[in-house]
Amino acid sequence: MPFRRLLFTALLLPVLPLVTGCKKPGETADQPPGQVILLTANASRPYEIAQVQTLQRLVFSRPGLNFKTLDAAGDAARQAGQLNASLAEKPLAIFITPVDAAAVSAGVLRAVEAGVTVIGLGETGAELKASSSVTVDQGQLGQMAGEIATRALSQKSKEEGRTEVSGRVVEIRGDEKDPGSIKRHESFVAELRKHPGIIIVHDAPGGWTREGGRERAAEALRLQKQFDVLYAHNDSMALGASLALADQRENILIIGTDGFRGDEGGFSLVNTGDIDASIHHPLLVEMGWKVLLRKLEDPAFLPKPSYRLAPTVITPRSLNDLRTNGLPPLPEP
Repeated sequence: MPFRRLLFTALLLPVLPLVTGCKKPGETADQPPGQVILLTANASRPYEIAQVQTLQRLVFSRPGLNFKTLDAAGDAARQAGQLNASLAEKPLAIFITPVDAAAVSAGVLRAVEAGVTVIGLGETGAELKASSSVTVDQGQLGQMAGEIATRALSQKSKEEGRTEVSGRVVEIRGDEKDPGSIKRHESFVAELRKHPGIIIVHDAPGGWTREGGRERAAEALRLQKQFDVLYAHNDSMALGASLALADQRENILIIGTDGFRGDEGGFSLVNTGDIDASIHHPLLVEMGWKVLLRKLEDPAFLPKPSYRLAPTVITPRSLNDLRTNGLPPLPEP
């Protein structure tokens, strides 16, 4: 039986284009809308593109609001300037994923003091003295991927009659300097180390892109010849890796991260078999939007300093339940 089918057996065990400023049809100059601004750290990343698209949809579902997004392209000084320019527009709310929290901390304080609802996104956003922040434990994403890998390799060892769990693993990070990537890597490795026979044979950054995933997987195949599991820090790189592996794909378990819907999202890729599992990484802006709506409905409402959302494992077994019941509901603000 091909190794990938053995891994499937283990997994089945229980366990937009950027918008610089958008106005809705029918709005006039004498009816100024409330402005919601999203400041992204690097909108070339699929995750942040999805955040832009999602928040834009949510904002436009609410009459009387407009949406604007500005991307820092990884430049902390540029983002600080964008924040200052945004404050001059007197927005209703600012959502921000900081490139560097220190570079925008003073601007965020000024915004909050001026009555702007500021939502920090991600672990760097949680460092700000914003109105509130929304995070996901990046280490938990890596830990979950490690649990999938070790469970699958344990099943493989059992099927082959071996008492020691062993396996060869490839990891494709998003960015070696990105704090989230570092935490995912550390927790993934910690999970693998529970079984000394499991080793990482190749570890390289793929730049969050499908092409980067394809290149790193091809490189790993050329240098290592054979491996059992490939863990990519997002689904775009996982898809690129899947395409690069060609006829070796059947023998390699591919784990992605993000778990979006859509043609190249992890939810769809697991469904089509292009990848074998994904860890759903909540987009954060949806929870931030719930906080903002509550504030609009009750100006006296004081949100919690932070909200932490839980990731969800997506496997072939869990797909039907997720289609029927959806992802776990977001907490109430």
